[in-house]
This record gives sequence, structure tokens and C-alpha cells, in this order.
Amino acid sequence: MSFKPFKSIGDRKFINLSGSGTLETVGNTYLGGTLNVSGAVTLSGPASGSAAGSGSYLGVSSAGLAVLTKPEAKVKKPVNCRFTSSAADTITLTPAGIDSRAIVPVISGSDLLNIQLTSDLSMDFTAANGAGGLDTGTVTTTDQGYYVFLITKANGAAPALMGSLSRTAPTMPATYTYKSLTLFWALYGGGSQAGTIIPFANSADGWTSARRQIATGLTSTSVTFIDISAFVPVSGTMGINTVCRNTGGNSRVLYVYQEPVGVNNATSRGGTTIWYVERLGKTSNGVDNYITMCYSEIPVPDSASGKQIGYDWSGGVTSGANFVLLGWKTEAYT
Repeated sequence: MSFKPFKSIGDRKFINLSGSGTLETVGNTYLGGTLNVSGAVTLSGPASGSAAGSGSYLGVSSAGLAVLTKPEAKVKKPVNCRFTSSAADTITLTPAGIDSRAIVPVISGSDLLNIQLTSDLSMDFTAANGAGGLDTGTVTTTDQGYYVFLITKANGAAPALMGSLSRTAPTMPATYTYKSLTLFWALYGGGSQAGTIIPFANSADGWTSARRQIATGLTSTSVTFIDISAFVPVSGTMGINTVCRNTGGNSRVLYVYQEPVGVNNATSRGGTTIWYVERLGKTSNGVDNYITMCYSEIPVPDSASGKQIGYDWSGGVTSGANFVLLGWKTEAYT
């Protein structure tokens, strides 16, 4: 529904108006009973109306009837969006919720629109570049993730999904001017999963559950960072399971870091840890555990140097740690 502001005409009531005339802007407008209009109605107002104040608004209902109402407040996070994949390179947005209606905020410059969707939208990473496909270039189908946007033409027309390697500046097709924040992260697998988007389960709150092992056999005793930007949506949230393992006979401590959290802080081992696990090892007295699982949901830093997660051990270990990705959420929801 679109709206144009009335000119307000004061705290007074007008009944049985006829003939020609001008109602000047002097206050609030009250229309009592049925408003019958024959001929054309022209609303003279500013180029863009404002919902501020106590003025009335004219809208058009789904039946084409003129109604008095106020415009709905605009949401700034996606609502009732659920993503699925039924083919190797295809992503589908399905409206969810009690009324099967999704709302996606999109923006062009400073102009924010809410796009309402009542039917599925799909895209194919192998299709022609642009709306409904990858923004530019050819898709890499091994160990690579892609951001998925909703884009529209002027006034929210012709909504479509589009993928991109860029989180902030996807290449927009001609005539498309509006885009959302990143709604989804589509991750192509490696090994036996190469060539296809890895299996996932996405919920309407934006969280995607999936499994991808991203680093194994980590044994460094100095702070070592790992670039996992190909696997996780930058500026979103990731769920990481750390397999803390030392099958050696000495008791060790595993420390886990992120770059923005005080790396090389002199008061700690190489930086401020996100967390650490003590007493890891196959010690002769049986006090220590040689393997422990630690799951955490943490922000994905926008690190130019690719240092999304790091670690070190307090001493030499056997076997080492693994990082396993178990889920993520894109920045549109965080």
C-alpha cells in the first residue's frame, strides 16, 4: 500500500461540501461518515510525505477503495525469510510465518523500502550474471561461500535474488537500484561435497545449521591465526565447535583467539583469549582428558588480514585441535 499525505485543515468539521474551493493547511482533518467522490481527486502536497505529526493519510486498499490510515512502520531486519536448496547450485527464499509473508528491507542511498513477498524467489549460481544469478564472473564450486542479496528496481519493482563474493558492493544489474544486506550465505563444499552447496537447514530467525570441517591437526605453540573468510559470512555470526585434543603424555592448555580481541597483550598468552581449556593430555595419573568439545557462537570479524580465529598450545602436543563450522547467521540478522 502506498500513501500520500493530506493537507490538514484544522480542528473543524465540514459537512456537505459542494462546488469549487481550496482547503488551506491550518490543523487536523476530520472526515465523518462515508466519503463519496465522483471525478478525479488531486492531492497537493510535498514531493515526499512524512508520517510525523497527527496528519491523516490516504491509502488504496487491495480492493481499490480509498481508505484513511497511517503508513506501517518500516522494519529494518528481514522477517519470515527461510532459505532452502533442492539442486546443486540453486537457492530458494520461501516466505514463512503465520501468513506466509516475508518482509525484506532494501535500500538505495537513504531511501528504505520494505519488500513484501508472498511467493518463492529462486536463484541459480550457474545462470546468467545478474538478477537470479551471480552478479559477475563464474561460480567457484569448491570451498567457497557466496553472499545472497535481495535486489529490486525503482519503487521495489521486480524483486530478485542475486549472489556475490562481495559483502558490501555487489555488481548491480542495469536498472536495479535497491539491495538488502546479506540475507544468506551459500557455502560450496570441498572433498566429496565439492561442486555443490553443502546441506543446510535455515530458519526464519536467520540461523543456518550446517557442518564443514575447516582446520585439523592444529599443534602450534605460538599464536597462529587462520583465514576462514571463504567459509563464513564476514560481519555475521558463526557457530564453531573446537575439538580440543592432545594424545600426548603431558598436560597442556589450548587457547583460542580472535584478532580484534587484544592480540599480543603482554598480560596473556599472545592476546586476550575467547576461551581456553586446561588439562588436556593422556597423563599417567589419569587426571587429564585427552579430548574435549567446546562449542561457541562468536562474531565473524571484518578482518582485512583474514584473522577470523586463532589458537596456540601451552606446549608440544600430539594429534592437535580441529575447528568445525556448525552454523552461521548473516549481518542482516545480527
